[in-house]
Amino acid sequence: MLTKYRNILSLPGATSFMLAGLIARFPISMYGLGAVLLVQSRTGSYFTAGVVSASFAISAAVGGPITSRLVDRLGQNKLIPILLSLHVSTLLITIFLIIKDANLILVLLLGVISGATVPTIGPFIRARWKKATNNKQQENTAFAMESVIDEVIFIFGPPLVTFLCVVLYDASGLLLAAILVTLGGIWLSGQKKTQPEVHIVGAEKGKAALRYPGVFSLFLVYILLGAVFGAAEVIAVAFSRENGSPELAGALITAWSVGSLAAGIAMGTIHFKNKLSRRFLIAAFFFALSLLPLPFISTMPALFITLLISGLAISPVLISGYTLIGQLVPQNRLTEGFAWANTGAGLGIALASAISGWVIDNSGAQVAFWVVSAAGLLTFAITLITYRDLKQADSRSAKST
Repeated sequence: MLTKYRNILSLPGATSFMLAGLIARFPISMYGLGAVLLVQSRTGSYFTAGVVSASFAISAAVGGPITSRLVDRLGQNKLIPILLSLHVSTLLITIFLIIKDANLILVLLLGVISGATVPTIGPFIRARWKKATNNKQQENTAFAMESVIDEVIFIFGPPLVTFLCVVLYDASGLLLAAILVTLGGIWLSGQKKTQPEVHIVGAEKGKAALRYPGVFSLFLVYILLGAVFGAAEVIAVAFSRENGSPELAGALITAWSVGSLAAGIAMGTIHFKNKLSRRFLIAAFFFALSLLPLPFISTMPALFITLLISGLAISPVLISGYTLIGQLVPQNRLTEGFAWANTGAGLGIALASAISGWVIDNSGAQVAFWVVSAAGLLTFAITLITYRDLKQADSRSAKST
């Protein structure tokens, strides 16, 4: 079953850039929670903590496509060190200001700069896989492995941050994030042979990745995927508290991640014969279907099982979505195209967290699950409505198989 994973890791330079990417992007699961724990411990305010965390997340979502477009033009080896310098220095200053109880506006300003310059490691690595793989099956396995790595990061990152901040030192979560992104980023930027070719963009080929047919619809889909993730995390905490088991909130999210992890591993071993666009449409349908029971669940065991099953539908959508983007945009817009998916997910998480929180305050956690179900249904609806644009990826995929 794991032979296909061994095969792609044996490609020249693949293991090195995969490991560097793992280290460099591990902090994506640490920034938000680390900021909340630090700010709350210093100010006593969850609202202030949420504002600081949200400012970082939104600026990262907005800045990602911009910096990724520059990477397509200049090369990862040139831009990653610049981004690291700006990101890490402003992150450390932000931590210092929080500890010293500095003015909130100043903290937010530095946080925005740090978020906007965080290297979008996920798109960088997927762009390298696009170059390294020899056919569509290898590419599918590589993207499946990246999805698995993302799940592993979000399974282990938050508990690690919580332990460090609560048991050791309240700033240690963000400090470790700064160390990891620096080490992984420097290692990755030094691997010049596996980075995608630099493209000199002329006027004709200079349009943004979002303007290519199908990419905007996928951007909307990823907003909704992010909405599902963001809302579900908030609701899981509230649902577990309402049921008298607040300590089990993490177990609910882990169940979802474990389901997605299992599906991601399986996806990488399957040789698909159906067209890419149809595969994505089917995945979106089952993703929406798996979320429909949530508003009707009232017990912890039932929710745990439902989330575990629903998690099986997450990776197929994410993997197929990234593969579609890789076919819909030209090589000189590849990193930027992947970054728009990350941006959509980030925006969806931020928006749905706020919306679901409002619903919880007014109607309770069980009703708030309608936010998750609605986002799932809209994911399938947008996929179905824009299916004609997505089908353009099929012919390009066939040519490169």
